[in-house]
Amino acid sequence: MSRRRSSTPWVALAAAIAGLLGATQISEADWMRLGRAVWRVVATLQEDEAPRRRQAPAGEAFSGQPRVIDGDTLDVEGIRVRMQGIDALEGDQQCNRPGGRYACGREARERLVELIGGQAVTCVPDGTETHGRSVAVCSVRQGGREIDLNAAMVRSGLAFDCPRYSKGRYAALEAEAKAEKAGAWAGRFTYPWSHRDRAGACGR
Repeated sequence: MSRRRSSTPWVALAAAIAGLLGATQISEADWMRLGRAVWRVVATLQEDEAPRRRQAPAGEAFSGQPRVIDGDTLDVEGIRVRMQGIDALEGDQQCNRPGGRYACGREARERLVELIGGQAVTCVPDGTETHGRSVAVCSVRQGGREIDLNAAMVRSGLAFDCPRYSKGRYAALEAEAKAEKAGAWAGRFTYPWSHRDRAGACGR
């Protein structure tokens, strides 16, 4: 039996289009709002068509060659993983820095790929799920040392601490990234939870 699709993204898309049709002028913000609505519909369709993924038991580490989805999401051994305690820039996000706008969401994904460096990733789930994804802290061994990927993404300035879930574990790393103008901190950006119209989702 196929899973029932949620109508919410379609409602958001219809509302965005109706708003544009009723406007005398279409601003950049209007186009951004429509783009986000389309992005949600596409993401929902992809989830609906995907086979049910395995879920990871709490505390049971699992390893494998990952497929990087975005700056805080991986597929590892058939398990979709949401990296715990952080929120990376969304795949469709644009940010500003000296020299102009750039695809900061795509840069976040590329940074995670670079950190992994083709190595196997080990993830330790905390036992919770979000939208069918196992929430976990992931790491990789590089040059004889273990790198906490969640922490490294925050330190890169392309992901941010979510105190509601991290209990502030990455706050100091975020402060360092901000002080050094790393990643998105080099210019102006919208926090990913605000970009998704989910203000306060990270407890900020």
